[in-house]
Amino acid sequence: MKEFADLALTYVQENGKERALEEFNNEGGQFVVGEERYIFAFGFDGTRLAHPFRLEEVGENQIDLRDENGLLLVRNFNALASNGGGFAYYVRPNAQHNNTPELKLSYIAKVDDDWLLGTGTWLSDIPAVFSAEPRLSLVTLVDRAVAYAQANGKEKALEEFNNKNGSFVDGDYYIFAYDFNGTVLALPFQPELVGKDRSNERDIYGALYVRDVLNVVKEDGSGLFYYTYPEPENDMTPTIKLSYVRAVDDTWWLGSGIYIKEAEQAEDGTSSSYQPPSSEEELVAFVESAASYARVYGKDIATRDFMDLNGPFVREEVYMFAADFNGTSLALPYLPSAVGTNRLDLQNSQGVYVNREMRSIALNGSGVFDYVWTNPITNQTEPKTSYVTKVDNEWWLGAGIYLGDEETAST
Repeated sequence: MKEFADLALTYVQENGKERALEEFNNEGGQFVVGEERYIFAFGFDGTRLAHPFRLEEVGENQIDLRDENGLLLVRNFNALASNGGGFAYYVRPNAQHNNTPELKLSYIAKVDDDWLLGTGTWLSDIPAVFSAEPRLSLVTLVDRAVAYAQANGKEKALEEFNNKNGSFVDGDYYIFAYDFNGTVLALPFQPELVGKDRSNERDIYGALYVRDVLNVVKEDGSGLFYYTYPEPENDMTPTIKLSYVRAVDDTWWLGSGIYIKEAEQAEDGTSSSYQPPSSEEELVAFVESAASYARVYGKDIATRDFMDLNGPFVREEVYMFAADFNGTSLALPYLPSAVGTNRLDLQNSQGVYVNREMRSIALNGSGVFDYVWTNPITNQTEPKTSYVTKVDNEWWLGAGIYLGDEETAST
């Protein structure tokens, strides 16, 4: 791959940008070999400059493009190119396989201060599309670990993270931690590596994964990454892993990951079996976990997953709903026909503009709202307590608990 990218870089130097991009976009040109090897290119502003099999996308700004699991693809390319180039994993539709989402490994190189190019190979035999359940578990674990570290201090937190029998180890789920020099602070299944500098460590495909991760965490504070890493429940066999990482403070960061067996279970149609929250405290935790999930994986993936009646965001009559601040519904799993419609003027049986009230709360951050609403399970109008929160400046989400027959009678 690197050799092919180097040939493309040489072609740019000898022929100039305009001629090079023309050649890279030519499906019959010298930089398209067979059906799977070609050159793609992006400007550092996110504009797609070349892709011989997706010419309709050339000229589009794709700086916020995410892969099938939520990784910010072009931003990741930018970070790699800006730090000397390197290997990147991601999951995208393979145009040669009926646009089936498949794992790809690419080499990314900086051309100059304006743009980058890359080339890759499809790893089609490795399942890598994860379902909502393991992705939610991943974000929840990392958020809990950061909160634990900030509440208990670095020393106590690292002691707990390094404990194989501790509260942050569950099968293949565990917390790893590094400082910003690449020194290992926590690896519960590889304690012999604690204290070692791994900034130049490569995975089996050549990716400098520790260096690449810490560069992005330094810049953005958090991120998603793929790499291969020994899997504890598979005899420490190197396996593709999707990790989510977060800075704890300006001296160290931590993360956790999910291995491809979770993707294989997604292909098998494994469904979740979460219990609905039964208290206001549990409701707040449920909604805040969904908001964190949305910030990590993006609006499109999050709202799609909120709509899944068999997913982790629908727990019997407690379900996630979402809308933008203009009033357009983004997620209503029990009323999919309403998604895309504006519901600001919708009133409940008592004449309350429910969505206006909840939007107002979310605009100011988060809070609780009490009202009556139809329970989708019983089809009865019941008192409901919802907690809503802002995701970002564009949209908000929430969920509610129905109070049931006893409370209805007293009301």
